[in-house]
Amino acid sequence: MYNIKNYAFGSFKSVANMHKSNYAVLEENEALDIKNMGIKYCPHLSFEDEFYILQQLDHKQIPKAYDYGQETMFKDNKVVLKQHFIVLEHMSDTDLIDYYKMKTGYFPPVDDVIKCFVSACDPLDYLHSKNFIHCDIKPGHMLLDPGTCTVYLIDFELAIRKSGILKGISMDYASPEQLTLVEELRNTPENVPLEAMAFFLSIDGRADIYSTGSVFYEILTGQKWREKRCPPGKLNKLIPQKLEEVIMATLEEDPDNRVSTAKQLKQSLENII
Repeated sequence: MYNIKNYAFGSFKSVANMHKSNYAVLEENEALDIKNMGIKYCPHLSFEDEFYILQQLDHKQIPKAYDYGQETMFKDNKVVLKQHFIVLEHMSDTDLIDYYKMKTGYFPPVDDVIKCFVSACDPLDYLHSKNFIHCDIKPGHMLLDPGTCTVYLIDFELAIRKSGILKGISMDYASPEQLTLVEELRNTPENVPLEAMAFFLSIDGRADIYSTGSVFYEILTGQKWREKRCPPGKLNKLIPQKLEEVIMATLEEDPDNRVSTAKQLKQSLENII
């Protein structure tokens, strides 16, 4: 048995791809009011920013944050290593992409995928309404309740306020403007404050729309958008034309030509069902 502070868990097993941090579901403890919680931990990565962002959010598809800090990890009362940690509401064990992963000669049910796509719009719309951008939507950061097709949005380590400084990206799912911004910031002269550059090179919620479209493109085709760059109907003939149009609208290179909001994306998808 491992424990950090008063939080106990059985192993290092990770239920989601959470960057360089580990994740474990906590043992329930009525005396400590621990139920349906998980702990994310890492020896070198502070979760302070993520904690304070999640403290400002209240949505059923975004995990609540209960505690964070830095404490020694123990295994059976023996010291392992000092860890940064954050205690979160445990949303699901099911990775969205893994659940719909392609099998030989098989494509996932399109109607189910559309329902998941619609569900993913709700936490995105809420997040953007609070002037935050997730910045790191990718497989492992979208979890699923298969029974209800409800999608949960997790892992806010790279989340920023609108016009904030980009903390990092995931290359396979980053929007073109995120890639451009990283390159521009990399080439910023040392005497120019990053805050000033962020003002002129800021991104908005359309970056998350692009990343979300990339994930659903992969679910429906079994291929990464970054690698194929072709309409999804060419890879999966079961995709209706209207759905293909919506997906391609999320993947426009120019954000001005892209679906502009998660609410607009949801409406377009609901018109297909």
